[in-house]
Amino acid sequence: STPSNSSAASDVYKRQSRGRVAYYAGCFANYYEPEVSQALVRVMERNGFEVAVPDQKCCGLPMMASKNVEGARENAEYNIACLASMVAGGYDVITACPSCSLMIKREYPNLFDSDAARLVSEHTYYVDEYLMGLYRSGALDTAFGPISTAVLYHVPCHLKVQDMVSDSLELLRLIPGLSIEKVNTACCGMGGYHGYRVAHSALSMEIGARLFGEIGSLSPGSRVVTGCAACRLQIEAGTGVHAEHPMLLLQEAYGTGRAAHGRTG
Repeated sequence: STPSNSSAASDVYKRQSRGRVAYYAGCFANYYEPEVSQALVRVMERNGFEVAVPDQKCCGLPMMASKNVEGARENAEYNIACLASMVAGGYDVITACPSCSLMIKREYPNLFDSDAARLVSEHTYYVDEYLMGLYRSGALDTAFGPISTAVLYHVPCHLKVQDMVSDSLELLRLIPGLSIEKVNTACCGMGGYHGYRVAHSALSMEIGARLFGEIGSLSPGSRVVTGCAACRLQIEAGTGVHAEHPMLLLQEAYGTGRAAHGRTG
């Protein structure tokens, strides 16, 4: 497996404070939550980056979960070729999806023992990790406007296994006025596509009960934040509360857009 490369991100920006990034959107942001993609682009452009969107297919993780290994390999091979070409052209790869990050960084080199797979893995960053690399090298625009609210931050399982939780929390703490009321590390229960299946529905909601309870006990006006789209769906199904991607808060703090938010449950 490939370790978290937060320190590598910091080193990059000691040498080059601005650059070009290739955005791997992933299926959910591409088809269901384009506002997350728009927010990421605005945040990166605010920091002086050129953002390109290379040709891409589903990362293949849902296929792996449903035992379609051959389909996952085909998609991975396509993505590796496209992303390796971008990296060779001077781009770093960023994604705002913890699951896509996990697949590209850790599983692609396992599926393909190739220089191209390793090159893509080594130059792919989860967006919070990338932005904190900028911050640690003094290259992040920290002129955030205040957001006077408390948040519950739910840690996605696929972020935990990449050891990137601290980057996401530190990034949110840069926003003036924002306080982290709770950090939830319990699984939401979705389990990828498995939580959608009727056979697993009751178990899925049972696993998520701890998270749902914590959300129910939040102070009035608190917001719920998590980087995982599947977790956001599960939270809304289990509580009626709308959960937000961290990029929407950063976009709001920069004054380049405002996320829809608020507890509706």
